[in-house]
Amino acid sequence: MKKSVIALVVLAAAAGGGVYFANKYAEDVVKQQVEQANQSYRQLAANGDMPLISLTYKDVSANVLTSSYSIAGLEVSMAELGTVATVEQITAKGVKPRELADSGSVHLVGAKAAPAILQMLPPQTSAFVQSLALHGDYSYQYQNDGQLLFNQQTRINDEFSLSYNFTLAQMQQFWQYAKEISALAPDQQQQLVGSEAYAEQIVEKLLTGALNNGAVSIENNGFIERAIAMTAEQGQTPDLQTIQGMALLNISMLEPLPQNMKDALAEFVNKPEKLQLSFNFAEPLQFAKVQSGELMPELSSPEAVIEFANLQLKAN
Repeated sequence: MKKSVIALVVLAAAAGGGVYFANKYAEDVVKQQVEQANQSYRQLAANGDMPLISLTYKDVSANVLTSSYSIAGLEVSMAELGTVATVEQITAKGVKPRELADSGSVHLVGAKAAPAILQMLPPQTSAFVQSLALHGDYSYQYQNDGQLLFNQQTRINDEFSLSYNFTLAQMQQFWQYAKEISALAPDQQQQLVGSEAYAEQIVEKLLTGALNNGAVSIENNGFIERAIAMTAEQGQTPDLQTIQGMALLNISMLEPLPQNMKDALAEFVNKPEKLQLSFNFAEPLQFAKVQSGELMPELSSPEAVIEFANLQLKAN
């Protein structure tokens, strides 16, 4: 009995040690990827394609058991400006070196403008921007039937959010191509992405797919009002009531829109809380048919598009 207990302890210790070293290796891989990104930015800057950008961080952690990785204290610097933005934490799940998982997610917490940017703004605008923190959630899932699901939500404090979700169909060829690219070494990936053939191949694979349905929504909890009040105080825009009146007038003149959509827009303008636009095709929208012009009759007018895509607009 005692020997069995000792054996279990030894096995547990060995397993724990294996996970520890696996996590350390994964952390080193993430650090290498950040350095590779910095090398790419340096090369682009040297070619005059963009200002010099560099990424630094305070800590990197990994858990191979859950395929999750976190970068804490990320700072984005630009040329002579220094640090222009900071991010409290980025956590990615379903990420594996040189492999594209069938599902994954990214969670971003606390992206903020740094003093180098704030000091370039007028005092009131600087104070407003300083009060903002950006958060985001992004996820995808590829299914065996070729469907590819995307979800993303971007939030500003607890005051505003913009989210979308899309369902793509017949994405087998596109997904297989993406997996092949992910399996390449980083330098091979960079060389491929920089080639003319890459864009052509991506478009070729994408044209084999289709769009099923999706939705885009806005949720406001005082952010729009606060932003307009700030710009109006500086004389950059009219006040909220004036803007609402102008918007309502414009909505009334949108002849192609059905009345229920006009009513939804008017309701949101009067009380800006939530607005959602959704679509759901009776048959998946083939990207190849859109490119060839075969669907032009169904897309020839706003009314035709609304009917073809079963567009729905809802407020609050």
